[in-house]
Amino acid sequence: MMRWSWALVLLLVTVPVWAAEPGLHDFAYGVKIDVPRGTPIAALSLPAQVYKYTHRANLGDVRVFNAAGEPVPHMLRYARTQAAEALWQSLPFFPLPEDIKPEADRYRVYVRTGPDGAVVRVDPGLKSSPAKSARTLLVDASRLRRDLVQLRLVWPLGDKNRMAMFSVATSDDLVNWRTIKTRTAISDVRYGGHRLLSDTIALKAKTGRYLRLRQTGSGPAVPVFRIEGQLQPEGRAPIRVYVQLEGQAAPDTPGVFAYLTNGAFPIDRINLIFDQANSMAQAEVSSRNDLKADWKRRFRGLFYRIDVDHTVLTSSPRSVPISLDRHWQLRVDASHSTIGSAVPRLEIGYRPHDLFFIARGKGPFTLAYGSTLVAPLKVNVSALFDGINRRHKHELARWVRPQGNQITLGGPQRLSPQPKPLPMRRIVLWSILVAGVLIVAFMAMRLARRMNVKERYYYFL
Repeated sequence: MMRWSWALVLLLVTVPVWAAEPGLHDFAYGVKIDVPRGTPIAALSLPAQVYKYTHRANLGDVRVFNAAGEPVPHMLRYARTQAAEALWQSLPFFPLPEDIKPEADRYRVYVRTGPDGAVVRVDPGLKSSPAKSARTLLVDASRLRRDLVQLRLVWPLGDKNRMAMFSVATSDDLVNWRTIKTRTAISDVRYGGHRLLSDTIALKAKTGRYLRLRQTGSGPAVPVFRIEGQLQPEGRAPIRVYVQLEGQAAPDTPGVFAYLTNGAFPIDRINLIFDQANSMAQAEVSSRNDLKADWKRRFRGLFYRIDVDHTVLTSSPRSVPISLDRHWQLRVDASHSTIGSAVPRLEIGYRPHDLFFIARGKGPFTLAYGSTLVAPLKVNVSALFDGINRRHKHELARWVRPQGNQITLGGPQRLSPQPKPLPMRRIVLWSILVAGVLIVAFMAMRLARRMNVKERYYYFL
């Protein structure tokens, strides 16, 4: 009997305690991913529906499975281009005289360039107007190794309001020009005790070695004395998605509006969108992930929309610390605002996470997401991915894209609250304790019986 007792103790002690690996149907939805053959590490930007249907704010209910239904190691990381915005740097520029007539989009002006293509001198050859009143500017970007994404014009601070329209063209040889911006506004307007400054020009097209800024319209020329440029970040082209949220006014608190993102989006830009002209709001924007949590202030400042001469001037998106919160709140200071009873829309901007996974097994792979059953990964595999790249001294990841539309795996019921799983570790430990007590009691009973038999034996003697 003792042998079986110790065997029972050994069996209970050695019972493995583990949580079963989640399968495909433990998740609500998924998307298929085709990975080219020979790819060691695949990478992709998370689709928007992942943020919409994920249950955990930390994206812990995301997995990648191969064709055999086996989970493969993966890692989520904020987009590296997120903090890679280049600094502004001054660009050399040359005013072109206003009285020189363009002929076939070419200027009768002598431009001398150096061996590296940089502009050395511009000779108009004619009597020209003062440089400060020039309406056309030649910008030299020949020494830059990457495309420009923005230009910023700097002019003296004055008391007058400024409003001007510009067109932007680019060229590689100063002869053939290609228009990349037909109409863009810059402004410096005082309104409601605030200075509404819009001095940047976004460049979404590929830029050449030279840029030509031409002020259109009949207004006075802007006295630009410095032009700055911002380069395209290195690496993968940055992706930012903007979504506009409809708000609801708080019934009991004037000037307070609530917004719901319906997803754990990594928000790093916000803005207010006004439908009515000449709307301004001195406002505070806060967020939280849970209705019971305290509000955290993300930004306080001015948002606006000003209509001047049939041109709309709007505040640019404001940078905020990255937040995956779903609940957002807007508080408007009525004494410094002109929005009336209108409810502004909240525009959120975010850059999707980069997801890396080891392409183990056969494809197609499935990115699965959305589950109240699945716990976050406890093993940090980022060191594994970084170690592989360091060993090979270059990035091995190959960028891929999801194929097709969202597919249903376990269905929306996987997003519903589930009963808590049985605490297996606690059950096993209590079973061992109870079994140990029973075994000790059994051994004590056997020992008592033997002692009782011996006492009777000595009594009869």
